[in-house]
Amino acid sequence: MTVYADVLFLVNFSLDYVSLYITGRLMSRPLYVRRLAAASAFGALYAVSALFWDIPEPLYIAATLAVSGVMCLFAYRRACKGALASAVETAGSALLLFSVGCALGGAMTAIYSLGKGYSAGEPEGGGAGTMTAVTAAAVTVTALAGRVAKKRRGVRHSRVTLTDGGKSVTLDALSDSGNLLFDPTSGRPALIVSADAAADVLPQKIREAALSGDVAGSAAALPPELLTRVRLLPVSNVYGKGLLLGFRPDAVTVERDGSEREYDLIVAVSGKKGGFGGFGAVLPAELS
Repeated sequence: MTVYADVLFLVNFSLDYVSLYITGRLMSRPLYVRRLAAASAFGALYAVSALFWDIPEPLYIAATLAVSGVMCLFAYRRACKGALASAVETAGSALLLFSVGCALGGAMTAIYSLGKGYSAGEPEGGGAGTMTAVTAAAVTVTALAGRVAKKRRGVRHSRVTLTDGGKSVTLDALSDSGNLLFDPTSGRPALIVSADAAADVLPQKIREAALSGDVAGSAAALPPELLTRVRLLPVSNVYGKGLLLGFRPDAVTVERDGSEREYDLIVAVSGKKGGFGGFGAVLPAELS
């Protein structure tokens, strides 16, 4: 049978893109077209090169899972800090991507069978064209549906850079209308950040106080140079009422829609593990 490498690349690229998109949505990860496209191209190149392999099926499956892990590293920003946590996260993403790919592959095979397919090693009746067109349509429909759903939910995400003491960290931040937290003293809105995600820029004693379980007591014990930069922020959510430790870094810059702007925000440090649905921070409601 004659195999056309360009058609095979296009079909696999499209399927990989849809699979990565669905996997990212299921894992609530921020999605970027360039990263998805790079990962899809890598997966498509692997599919084409695999034509020249002659290895046992178990080894081929293992190689495919490994490639799925690399694709996830290309496509998604890490939500976890630390080598072990990142490895577990990547392995879970790879297994989910592999499963989604298998499901989509089965669906595409069923659709392809409706065409005339191949006969005597030559494409007949546009079978490959049918599959390519359907797959491309699936990419378009999935992307458009995602955008519509995103707008209807009012969900946006931006990149936020925290700078303090000459150190900086950039986080993917969810713009959530449910974030009404603010500093009751100054009235400044609060940017909620995960203590783990912002560990590289938070002063160690601030981070320890925020994670201590006794925010008020730990904040009172901070050295004077840090005590003047913190606030106690009352918070109420589905888990009850409590306090978060607010901290004023040197600068908070928000990048959204291709532009950057510095905001006068207070940073509320949360001990929530794994961030907020794959995001390292939550922007205040007025920036949504």
